[in-house]
Amino acid sequence: MRLLATLAAIGLLAALTGCGSGSDGPATSDAGGPITVGQLVARSADTPVAVQGLLHLDRGVARMCAAILESYPPQCGEPSVELVGLDLAAVEGTTTAGGVTWKEGAVLNLERTVDGRFTVVDASAGFAVRVVLGLYSGVPDPAWTLTTEQANELAAALAGLSRVEGTAPFGGLGYHGFTTVTADGKLVAYAGKVSSVDADPPYILNDPERTIERLLLATAQPHVTAAEFRATADALDQG
Repeated sequence: MRLLATLAAIGLLAALTGCGSGSDGPATSDAGGPITVGQLVARSADTPVAVQGLLHLDRGVARMCAAILESYPPQCGEPSVELVGLDLAAVEGTTTAGGVTWKEGAVLNLERTVDGRFTVVDASAGFAVRVVLGLYSGVPDPAWTLTTEQANELAAALAGLSRVEGTAPFGGLGYHGFTTVTADGKLVAYAGKVSSVDADPPYILNDPERTIERLLLATAQPHVTAAEFRATADALDQG
């Protein structure tokens, strides 16, 4: 209970203790429940969010639609978004006819991609905790999603840190910290501090041993090059 209370206070409880059981089950969103496709289109944030609508697959293209148009098989009503990374086998209760597969009232966890489409985030491991390793400027930084075990380890480590006063450190060229992204917001771990990005009020956690940075680096190996891993490890050792 103490751990859960601490996580709630720093805005990560929903993301790090998710209980989703499948990609079409309920999941935490910014508003505490699934949003509509229209709200998704209007949303500026890129963090994962649960969305409810018509799941529609036609000629190999998967979409999440705001409405179902009356026809048979049904058509996708606008607004709609194109999906990538959908595992149809994980979605229960679909119907197929005339080469079209659909499900009304489907709930999927979606994350915006750089090309404007939406990746379907696996909800079976709880709500996603996305990690971005800050190394570059002008090109995409390495990014990956934590497993349930890794997310739980991160939660426990964060719960052991204390809040401090001061200003969040700022990195320049080269390594400039790890950003964790959840449906509830962002944290940046850098130079022995963990700083909130969008909490109100903002806060800073003291991490003089750089526990969070080292923990996140340990999760990076399958997702970064050897050179990126070594450059980050060297930066942590020097700091």
